[in-house]
Amino acid sequence: MSHTIIVGIDGSANSRCALDWAIDHAKLTGAQLRLVAAYTVPGMNMSRADIVYPADFDNSVKDSTRQLCESAAEVARQAGVPVTTIVAVGDASGVLIDSSSTADLAVVGARGHGGFSGRLLGSVALAMPAHAHSPTVVIPSTWPDRPAADEHQPIDQPVRTSQDGPRVDASQDSKERPDFTGQIVAGVDPFDTDSPVLREAAVQAQLYGKPLHIVGVTAAHILSPEWLPSEEHLTKLYDEAAAADELAVATLRDEFPDLDIRWSVFDAPATEVLVSASQTADQMIIGSRGRGGFVATLLGSTSQGVLAHSLCPTRVVRVGRRAKADKHAKAAQG
Repeated sequence: MSHTIIVGIDGSANSRCALDWAIDHAKLTGAQLRLVAAYTVPGMNMSRADIVYPADFDNSVKDSTRQLCESAAEVARQAGVPVTTIVAVGDASGVLIDSSSTADLAVVGARGHGGFSGRLLGSVALAMPAHAHSPTVVIPSTWPDRPAADEHQPIDQPVRTSQDGPRVDASQDSKERPDFTGQIVAGVDPFDTDSPVLREAAVQAQLYGKPLHIVGVTAAHILSPEWLPSEEHLTKLYDEAAAADELAVATLRDEFPDLDIRWSVFDAPATEVLVSASQTADQMIIGSRGRGGFVATLLGSTSQGVLAHSLCPTRVVRVGRRAKADKHAKAAQG
């Protein structure tokens, strides 16, 4: 049975970028597309309002939305990709989340027609990674173009890296952007050696025939404002992170023996590192949760920051806090 990819359609330039990416991905995977468009009819709650909508206003809005969706579907058909459409009344986020329950992947643009002009991440792009029943890929509003590199601040070189990773410059003024061109980047906790993010990133790297680069962030400098780690502590921390990455690579090789896997450990704010990596990476894979935040917040602050500023397609894999806690509990029990 063919895999199904749902794509949010709203007529914006960014939703067309999402459609184009989904078409290419569907060709690669043999998937079928399901284009989803939602519409609402304005309501009035004013006792003395003189505004009266025509009797067929609802049908007019629905027909307009259907035509929009059908035009997008024709693009997919011309590309040789099987496609169906859904036009539903309701909030776009809710409609897409419901549709994701019978899909293998959701693809949305980072920005749609709605929202405030200064907002970097649209409501749909924020809701889908947090609540969708499938993984979600968020396509930047500039894709496939990327702003010039000098528009984004460089970061320190990695503190530890695999033999074929970016160079490590020991000088204190070694800020320049590491190059991840042609690679699939997985942003992970450097001490997490077996997570859904790692496996999904390996699957995507194998699918696209690209090297997988595991990027871990220690952020030791922000562990506590009252404590500054000594050089000895930092060395130990970096070495432990490097050992964890090597273990993660060994674990992945059991299932992906021919995959080119690299890793790097950075000591900088996670969002800055991953956004910088998105300047050159082909695709970014991140988890829905970080180590902090409120239990009710399903999309962690790092994930939100990366999605808002990422310059490459970013896939969000749902990582539940309870599942992770259960895993550690089982490990503790032997």
